[in-house]
Amino acid sequence: MSDLQFEGLLADFNQAYRDAEEFSDYMPVDGEYLVTVMKCQKGVSDKDGKKTGWWKLTARIEAPESEELNEQEFVLGFYRTSAMGILKGQARALNMGQPVSSLQEADAVFEKAVGSILRVKVITTVSKKDQKTYTNCYVKEVIPTQQSDTPPQVTE
Repeated sequence: MSDLQFEGLLADFNQAYRDAEEFSDYMPVDGEYLVTVMKCQKGVSDKDGKKTGWWKLTARIEAPESEELNEQEFVLGFYRTSAMGILKGQARALNMGQPVSSLQEADAVFEKAVGSILRVKVITTVSKKDQKTYTNCYVKEVIPTQQSDTPPQVTE
């Protein structure tokens, strides 16, 4: 491939590069954290003709006392229709412990989670099945916040 062809290839993919979300595999060490859910991404993947719905929640650690941890972002969870039990359990946890009766309702719960403050627990385990190390994050509690749909009253 000539330099000119390579430059053309770079130009072709430049917009996709600008639009791409930077990947980070950061995960906090085991422990409990106070976090804010920053975003919910969702989609459908197709592997070998089998469709799977997925949701990916990203969280930010709220730890002003720790310069190292404060405002670090990480994947709170990646939930798939191929693992319904995990998806259903985390939807219930995000719904303040209330049952979530359908995937449509779970979708709404995941989307509504953006902006929520949570207490989560990060745990690293070794699988008995394949001896691989896995780090997971579990929602322990949704912290109630004061939110109002009405604007504050202005007094003169």
